[in-house]
Amino acid sequence: MGVVKASFAVDIEKMEGLGISFSMDEVSKSSMEIYRSGQLTAEERLYFSLWRSNLLNSISVVAQKKFIAKGAEISYAFFVVKGQLLAVDGETIYRWGPGSVIGLAQGLKGKRMAFDVVTVTTVQLRVIPLHKIDDIVNKLPKYLRSTFMTMINRTVS
Repeated sequence: MGVVKASFAVDIEKMEGLGISFSMDEVSKSSMEIYRSGQLTAEERLYFSLWRSNLLNSISVVAQKKFIAKGAEISYAFFVVKGQLLAVDGETIYRWGPGSVIGLAQGLKGKRMAFDVVTVTTVQLRVIPLHKIDDIVNKLPKYLRSTFMTMINRTVS
């Protein structure tokens, strides 16, 4: 039996309890007021921003499917909107849910996927093409690019 090493998910039910509506049609005025009110954590604000971004494509993956294989090249990162996934590395298990980002740091470092990633439930994801992130990072001033890469190195190491 594996050991759960880490788990991450934003509490969407808490956000809905505050009055945020996650309708894909249009963001309600009350949802935007809650977003601006300071009632949300940094992770919840990031989730809200990425969830509603029209710059990212959406995909769904059915339950109980190997989504990414260990050792796979990473061209895209994925932001989890809804659902649960497991990342498995031998006996070590990571649980990921809404708000998790898969493959971003490793992909930006040119590394391959370190885990097998399996869906537990049907998962809704937003796709982040890494070549677009690379273009943005390359345009940053040197000190910001250096800071960004230091953060990436800490995540990957």
